[in-house]
Amino acid sequence: MYARKKKGTSKKIYLAITLLVILVVSVAAVVYYTGASSARPITVGVHVGDTFTYSMKGSASLQSIDAVVPEDFYQINQTDFYRVTVVDINTSQVTLNSLWRFLNGTEINETQNLDLSDGAKSNEYGFWSIYASNLNIGDYLRPNGKDYVKVNNTDTFTYADTVRQRNYFKMENEFRDMRDPTGSTLRYDYISVYFDRETGMLQNLVNYQSYNNPQYTLVITWTLVGSSVWQVK
Repeated sequence: MYARKKKGTSKKIYLAITLLVILVVSVAAVVYYTGASSARPITVGVHVGDTFTYSMKGSASLQSIDAVVPEDFYQINQTDFYRVTVVDINTSQVTLNSLWRFLNGTEINETQNLDLSDGAKSNEYGFWSIYASNLNIGDYLRPNGKDYVKVNNTDTFTYADTVRQRNYFKMENEFRDMRDPTGSTLRYDYISVYFDRETGMLQNLVNYQSYNNPQYTLVITWTLVGSSVWQVK
């Protein structure tokens, strides 16, 4: 077991890896922070009934003869779609319903209550990559939270019927396998995230995981493919 990595059910484990790594790395970033964030009002950019649909892709590369791709990893590529629907908003708290549908017709349906001000959530393995509206470069992703990760950049992205601003942040961290008493078995995590600036909703996520013993890499990608707010394609 790698330090701070948490288990999910067999059908949720790599969804959890993809989403929770944001939280895990963000918490680790606290050690680099030297001051307190100033309080600021939180603006929710989504509305009840908004939907956002994603594709999920995974790829693996084995560099050691004894390396094996984790059993549940390839189920990511069996995803038909992953759809998030906003079902309730109360000040900075947003309630989301997620529908993860697979190509064989099976589904996982979950509810998530998320506070955009500090990242507090009701479902540890549920979707939570949504942020406050209209954040600027240098703003904290969770202004009243404890991760202190900031927006790194802002640019524009052209969709089918509009050009929208999006925010970007990236993080990286190192985890040690607690089962190895020598402390030399490592996992390196690199993550980059683009999210729509107005709605705060995830647009693209790439999570690169590199293991050294045995050596292999995993890459998980989330891409927005549809939305009720604007025409994506």
